[in-house]
Amino acid sequence: MTSLVAKNRIDIAAAGLSAACLIHCLALPLVAAAAPMIASWSEAEWAHKALVLTAAPISLYAIIERTSARGGRAFAIAAASGLSLLAAGAFVEPLHAYERILTAIGGLTLGGAHIAWWRRHQFK
Repeated sequence: MTSLVAKNRIDIAAAGLSAACLIHCLALPLVAAAAPMIASWSEAEWAHKALVLTAAPISLYAIIERTSARGGRAFAIAAASGLSLLAAGAFVEPLHAYERILTAIGGLTLGGAHIAWWRRHQFK
């Protein structure tokens, strides 16, 4: 049986990874405009894929762990939707033109789901 502290850490880690994905996708291009060396990082395909591959196991574990809990189905739908959008932006080539918007919406949805779950259960 997983302790409450460990479960909360999973949500915090997953939300943090979603935030890292958003920062990479939205803020790095702005920084790149000011520093040409960083420009190559903002367009690095491997970075987005690596972030999704890092976030996926943590989020999938949280989704599976919480599906049977009260309110878990709504969390699972929101988290799976966000994760799917992140993956689509990173791995589906025909959607490359929409990568930033898919990442932004997916990251906000996934991170929001984890934060909402964490806030709902932090004092239980």
